[in-house]
Amino acid sequence: MLHGLTVLCQDVLMLNELPSATPIQVVLAFCSAWSRLDLDAVAAMLAADIEYHNIPLDPLSGKPQVERYLRNAGPFDACRWDVVSIAAEGNKVLTERADHLVVRGKAITFPVMGIFEVEDGLIRRWRDYFDLASYRAQWPGADES
Repeated sequence: MLHGLTVLCQDVLMLNELPSATPIQVVLAFCSAWSRLDLDAVAAMLAADIEYHNIPLDPLSGKPQVERYLRNAGPFDACRWDVVSIAAEGNKVLTERADHLVVRGKAITFPVMGIFEVEDGLIRRWRDYFDLASYRAQWPGADES
């Protein structure tokens, strides 16, 4: 467990190593893929029957629906997920993160609490809790209303 430090997600394993990886290794690799904006790697780490829920929004089910949502979430000029704390109990991994995005040249930063459930080296359930109003207020053009 890493506690109280900011960890920039790094490549910790190759995709072909996912089935034998620990749940924390899978989640750190997932964070790293996001930080590279490597959506092919992100999608490769999702189970076919993934359940994804950005808690302020409606839940999504199934890899095609989740992947479509993720690929259309931007466009992001840059992305970095900093893991502040991480802990695991069995196949559940909890992350306290600071997510940093750049959209049309504007920096967006927001805290996120993420919960991942890993099965057979893939993310089967993923829930992120964050303040949607704060996130939306930082988007380019949000202050022009």
